[in-house]
Amino acid sequence: MADVTQDFFRGLAQRGHDRRLTAIHQGSVRFDISRDGQVDHWLVSIAKGGITVSEQETGGDAVVRADRAVFDRIASGEAYFLTSVLRGEATVEGSPRLFATVRRLFPPPPASPGRESRGGGHE
Repeated sequence: MADVTQDFFRGLAQRGHDRRLTAIHQGSVRFDISRDGQVDHWLVSIAKGGITVSEQETGGDAVVRADRAVFDRIASGEAYFLTSVLRGEATVEGSPRLFATVRRLFPPPPASPGRESRGGGHE
């Protein structure tokens, strides 16, 4: 069985550089993902578009917390990160600048029925 969350963070690490993140001169986001009473931690560091990922339970200019099932849906593109935060299914603390940028790490939101996809843009 595929591990969506693990695959997501491995994919970020392999991405290496993302031109959409070049405005971030230096910052980091820690993801605290909980399941069955345990919490997995990933620290995503961004510097001028360069991305590095480590499993680290401390640090981060911003912290995203979510249940594993919720994060799996976000990481797979089944749910939109911002919508999940607005619904209280995930929380974000810390730098608003990083919060606005971190949503670009995720797949685009699913297309609504009767609405055409805007081609990979994020709201």
